[in-house]
Amino acid sequence: MMNQDPRMLLPGRLVGLSFLCLAVLTPTLADDDTAGSPARFDPVVREVEGWTVHIAPVLLGEAASGDDASGNEHRSLKMLANHLQRIQILLRPAALAKLQQVEIWIEKEHPSLAAMQYHPSRGWLLGNGHDERLTKKVHIPRADQLLSKEQMLKHPAVILHELAHAYHDQFLGFDQPEIIAAFEEAKLTKRYENVLSYTGQNVRHYGLSNHKEYFAEGTEAYFYRNDFFPFVRAELEQHDPTLHDLLGRLWGERSSK
Repeated sequence: MMNQDPRMLLPGRLVGLSFLCLAVLTPTLADDDTAGSPARFDPVVREVEGWTVHIAPVLLGEAASGDDASGNEHRSLKMLANHLQRIQILLRPAALAKLQQVEIWIEKEHPSLAAMQYHPSRGWLLGNGHDERLTKKVHIPRADQLLSKEQMLKHPAVILHELAHAYHDQFLGFDQPEIIAAFEEAKLTKRYENVLSYTGQNVRHYGLSNHKEYFAEGTEAYFYRNDFFPFVRAELEQHDPTLHDLLGRLWGERSSK
């Protein structure tokens, strides 16, 4: 996300799609600012399928004060575990070990943030009045999104998408030159300007938003299923062989050059 979800503006798109929180720092606030940020609750920290997950106590019901599972736990926690189990199956061990270093924050309903996102910048969080503890975490602001049939049909790899942003930021670097070069090539060829979406409409691919979304969207197709053509790996290989081969190397599926 830039500060606003670009997908909300596309035909057929619905509020709540995943996007990257790539906020621009305000001129008066840098990442090393020591000002505090609001804390609406202290999360319960648990390990879920190898990931450290910060959980709003309200989602745990009676289990919030202990370690035992409770029948009052929110169903979204099981669905989050389901997403993470699929990622465990899909990724090679080396890439998975890196991805499991990325922490996740889930809450019942954030007052202003709606879509799932990744927060690379502490400065942006502070500048916009958000909890700085979200820095470098994948954020699920509204747990019910994980239980939405609409969301599942549209974006079954939403957690993978957000973790891909974190992988790009923390392990490759947002300035990784090969990703930028592949993105520029994709723009020049215009191969993503008019593609089929999961709705049956032809639209401009969301991956053209920037090279970060290009990487995350491509990752969805490479490992699972995206909501824009190319939907799956075989289609990606035919439609954008440069990105297909690059993703294979960057995720450790293929040998490096």
